[in-house]
Amino acid sequence: AWIALLPLTAARLVGILAKTYCLASVNASVYQIARGLLLPFTLMLSLLVLRPRPYYPPLSLAGCALVMAGFGAGMASDYSQMLTSGKGVFLGVISSFTTAVESVVVKRFLGKSSEGMWQMVWMSNVMACAFYAPLLLLSGEMGTTMALFSSTATAEVSASARQFLGTAVLTGVAGFLLTIATFMQIEVTSPTTHMIVTAARGVAQSAIAVVALREPITANRAGSMALILGGSALYGWAKDRFAHSKKGSYLPVAQDAQLENLNKEGR
Repeated sequence: AWIALLPLTAARLVGILAKTYCLASVNASVYQIARGLLLPFTLMLSLLVLRPRPYYPPLSLAGCALVMAGFGAGMASDYSQMLTSGKGVFLGVISSFTTAVESVVVKRFLGKSSEGMWQMVWMSNVMACAFYAPLLLLSGEMGTTMALFSSTATAEVSASARQFLGTAVLTGVAGFLLTIATFMQIEVTSPTTHMIVTAARGVAQSAIAVVALREPITANRAGSMALILGGSALYGWAKDRFAHSKKGSYLPVAQDAQLENLNKEGR
């Protein structure tokens, strides 16, 4: 089970690094557009990895095309006006891919493994700690971290240490709760449904960034986010419509058996 979780842990590790560096390179509102390829990557990986292969109605693929158009329009506009760096766009694409890998691996693991969802959350977090600890040494940030909590630190440094610790604890708790919510949602739905929710959450995050952080949002960025959200909604509606039409195309097994018995009795 531990070996089977290695792809998930690696995807989470690369994904968190890509998210962090992407946010350091772009605004929070642009970050959601830079990660706009979540849905297309998830559809592609689901076809390659999941069995039985999911079916995508033509209308759902049109929704996926809208998402890709939103990503392309937003990034092209920002990049042409020098509002976003190429590094930020690249890291956003990498983050989209690793997040899609994570969701598909979670679904595959839950479908094949005897371990439950809670066991998977615990195992993946333990493995993540084992992978993240060496990064603190390799990044050269160990000295900076130790200096924050040194007994000889000044009052200003001590205040920074308390702020850092509080932010780290808050981020860790929020990340852990988000992991639980992600695994629970993927277990009862699908990776693509999770990506649709992620897209809606991204729009909410962008709105908060504009209000709380006073970040500027251009008409092109707003249009791109609208395309990404609209395409995700169209995909979800098309899949739901297909599922309902499929349910109505046959009788339940119990009713079929009752009809067969009635025919045998000559009724």
